[in-house]
Amino acid sequence: MELTSDVDATSKAVAGPSIPQRAFAYLTDLNPTDNTKFIKARVYRKRVAMKVPSLIATGFSCILLDKKGSAIQADAYLKEKDRFDHDLQLNCVYRIQGFGFKKTDNWGKTLDNDFTLCFGKHTRTNPLTDNDFPYHYFNFAAYNELGARLEKKNPILTAHVSDYIGYVHNVEKVKEDGSAITNKIKLRNIAIRNLKNNVVLFTLWNEKADGFEEEEYARMRQPVILAVSSCYLKRYGGTYNQNNTCFPQLEVQTERLTDWEKERNRNRVPLGTLLQIDPNTQQRVLFTQDAMILRVDSAYGWYYQKCDECGGKLDYGYIHGHCHPYGTQSKPENSYSFRVVITDGTGNVTMTCFGPQTDGLIKNIDALLQEVGNKDPAIIPPQILALQNTRHVFQFRFAKPAGKGPPTLVLQKVMDHPPAILPAPAEGPSSPPGTPPTSHTLSQISPPPATPTATQDTPANMASEARSSTTSTTRKELFTMTADKENDPPGTPPTGHTLLQISPPSATPTATQDTPADMASEARPSTTSTTRKELFTTTGDKENDPEAKKQKTE
Repeated sequence: MELTSDVDATSKAVAGPSIPQRAFAYLTDLNPTDNTKFIKARVYRKRVAMKVPSLIATGFSCILLDKKGSAIQADAYLKEKDRFDHDLQLNCVYRIQGFGFKKTDNWGKTLDNDFTLCFGKHTRTNPLTDNDFPYHYFNFAAYNELGARLEKKNPILTAHVSDYIGYVHNVEKVKEDGSAITNKIKLRNIAIRNLKNNVVLFTLWNEKADGFEEEEYARMRQPVILAVSSCYLKRYGGTYNQNNTCFPQLEVQTERLTDWEKERNRNRVPLGTLLQIDPNTQQRVLFTQDAMILRVDSAYGWYYQKCDECGGKLDYGYIHGHCHPYGTQSKPENSYSFRVVITDGTGNVTMTCFGPQTDGLIKNIDALLQEVGNKDPAIIPPQILALQNTRHVFQFRFAKPAGKGPPTLVLQKVMDHPPAILPAPAEGPSSPPGTPPTSHTLSQISPPPATPTATQDTPANMASEARSSTTSTTRKELFTMTADKENDPPGTPPTGHTLLQISPPSATPTATQDTPADMASEARPSTTSTTRKELFTTTGDKENDPEAKKQKTE
């Protein structure tokens, strides 16, 4: 038996799926769909990623260099910032495994790579003593390329972050800006000039502004060459005075209405008017409009996958190796995310449609994916293209402004038809049970029946009333019979009497949904009253019976 058990255990172990061993790869050999690699790299730069200009921390970011001199950016969530800031020290070399991939955002792009590494709870770092790694990486941009990197239409130079080199033209003192009711910041401007005397203003913020070594710079031989890395580009070509712009004033209803038809028409504002207002002033307001879908924007994907562990967006085909243990299979969730251009005759607005807010507009995302052959999000299926030139009543809100340009909307609900109301289920039988007739043929006193158990549909006072009524009726009948026996002379044969059967009152029928409210209360007095009348009638007959009087006289 033990040998058989060991053989079975061995066969099960062999039959299980084997997990491949991780293999080394250079940064240029990484594939976002492959999670079987590990890398060796030096930490070249690290920083706390922030939103500009609010300077709100969003996560951890670093730049890694391998032996070939290639560079790649790696990001981590804000909750993992302290861990990786401690584990990854500047200029140190590490063996790193258990990372994922994501497409690089244009606004935070520091390198020319199309994807960025993702670090998380399943990422492991081990320090190495190998020093054959470069200490610096630069990809300098010329002065005439800086403007092109700000143009979103250029598919190659879309990075807003760049490296630049030149000689120091001027160093300003630290300035303070802001107030107690906003944010106080410090900044220092340094002018960098190239060989053609083109000047670019380089700004240091807060700690870096105070950390600039002015005395060391003054001791250096002039002119001083300055190379900067990973700089965020911003254009200061003109001014924009928002206070001089007149926006339409709207009177909106911010509370939801319980009446569906009124809610369907709440804040019915023309799209042409919405295009003229500042979306920052109406971020939490819901608007409705009867509009037609002009076209589906094919420049964006029509759905995305959400990681079942972190809840973040999972780019098509990419692996979140930092969220799942190595060798396990993830189960991403699918959700709609397509853009349409709608119109009501006064203006055209772009609206983003997410699931499940698309209910009533198109079928479930999983059902549609089963019908689609090519599941690439960039290929719009004909089922979504069929929405073009159809009219619907939309409820929507403003999207958060991402920059310059017209405002965009986010679908909240499709209100073509009122929601279906399900009928309430019946709580009891359609008719009450019949009351059994009272019998007078048996000459015995039966014990009162057990009080029916109170149920969910029984009123709170029914059980107590039923018990008190039954007990009171039985006691009266017993006392009447005792009084009759005391009045009869001793030795009177029982056959000379008309015996009365005292039957217990029938159980009160349970009140149901179709029973009138006063039926249960009327049934109990009726039964008691009938029993009393029969008892009094029998007693009266005995007193008027001549045979009974004759027997008493004798």
